[in-house]
Amino acid sequence: MSMIQAFSLLKDVKPYKQGWRVQVKLLHSWRQKTNYGGDTLEMIFADETGVKIHCSARKTLIKKTESKIRLGEWRLIDTFTVSHARGQYRPTDHTYKMSIIEDTSIDQSTFECDDVFLNFPPFDNIGNGTLNTHFLIDVVGQVSSLRDIQTVQVAGNDKKKIEFRLMDIKGQSIACCLWGKYAEQLDEHLQQTNNPNMVCMIRFAKIGFYRGDVQITNAFDSSLVCFDPDLPECLALKNKMPNDEFALALTDTKNDKRPIKDQLMIGMMWEEDCKIICSIESIDTDWSWFIFGHVSRNRCNKRCLRIKSKEGGNLPPNEKPLFWCTSCRVNTTTVTPQFKLHLIVKDDTSTCKLMLLDSVAKVVVGFEAKDIWDGSYEEIEDPDILPKAITDMVGKSICFGLSLGSENVKNGSDIFLVSQVWSGDKILQIESNSEPITHVSSASSIMSGGEVSLTEKSEANSSEGSSTPFSKRKEKDQVDQTSTSKKLCTKVVKMEKIKDDELNV
Repeated sequence: MSMIQAFSLLKDVKPYKQGWRVQVKLLHSWRQKTNYGGDTLEMIFADETGVKIHCSARKTLIKKTESKIRLGEWRLIDTFTVSHARGQYRPTDHTYKMSIIEDTSIDQSTFECDDVFLNFPPFDNIGNGTLNTHFLIDVVGQVSSLRDIQTVQVAGNDKKKIEFRLMDIKGQSIACCLWGKYAEQLDEHLQQTNNPNMVCMIRFAKIGFYRGDVQITNAFDSSLVCFDPDLPECLALKNKMPNDEFALALTDTKNDKRPIKDQLMIGMMWEEDCKIICSIESIDTDWSWFIFGHVSRNRCNKRCLRIKSKEGGNLPPNEKPLFWCTSCRVNTTTVTPQFKLHLIVKDDTSTCKLMLLDSVAKVVVGFEAKDIWDGSYEEIEDPDILPKAITDMVGKSICFGLSLGSENVKNGSDIFLVSQVWSGDKILQIESNSEPITHVSSASSIMSGGEVSLTEKSEANSSEGSSTPFSKRKEKDQVDQTSTSKKLCTKVVKMEKIKDDELNV
């Protein structure tokens, strides 16, 4: 193997393999507690083009990772998993997320670049709803209308908070609120400097809403707050503002009352199941069409990651590689391919992305994954090379039953899990209607109509990890196949005005 290996840009990193090599700079890191695996180390990397990506290392890999990565330094990272970026507040707008694994190697890089890759959106874009609130942003401005630091009760615990406004060069302002350690940092800086022209920069800040107004806050522990930083963007802001204009003003919380906007109209979805009738437009080759599942006595079937051979070369003929089960957390050679298909589907209105797990996918494909697998345990290098049984799916019209979970409703995920599937004459009869039957909209909503009435249980196939998604449907939900009525899976609700003593946490 050559000692010099090319690396990929972050924009090209996709989930279909883990053998990526990237050259990145660590911009920020923090510890995060989880409900299932203890602490994790969260990191934000940027490459030379300024593209950023979120990366995680689980508890057992934190020490190894921290010993090899330093803030502000460039590193070559080789071999890691790539998954769909999820969460209600994501630190970057990259579609995917990196994860450090046992086989990940981290080496020093000779590349030099001092850029910290700041990106400040205009305040008017923040205030008018142009920006996607699922993504964290960078903001900078002069502190004004600063209120006294307060101690409030949050979930039964005392927590510090401090409210103020940030003013940009154009005189536009936006409401801000810092919590916990970030509020204490601002208060301590003010006590030390008493600077009336203090400039505050918040990296990876959250866009929220409070009392009918857009408000910038820290996103739990993932934000980074700096005061009067020695950066060109901040120095330019400070130098262009007159000393006597927009000066820091301490205000009493009872007297500084800003008008509350009219009741805010927001589009929302709720968790439920729905059906869509659509055609398969293409296979999403960002993802591999299969994964290796663990074959064990306890019927684990969970995803397994291949472990590098110690020699770093190819395996001898007929010798199985070693895998690591992500669920059982053991090494194993007993694995089998399982479908994990990602499809792009469309109807007469739009497109969306669907994910089919093994038991559902094999109904659509017509084969078991192992029957069309080429027998190779090596990673996929060209994801566009697919078995004929997979490519033959393109153009087929199918009725999919979707499970809209919290990832879609709360966290903005644009990939929907297929829990059931129907095809055949019933679908063809519905498609013969002259009017549209089902709307498939963007990631934020799905409309379903033209419900298919089925009596045969054999025509419904549930996927792994899904409860019976249509068990709660009543007979009245089923309509005639020629109906063109539609049932919205989205609704518009009015947000009530928040009382003065209520908190936006």
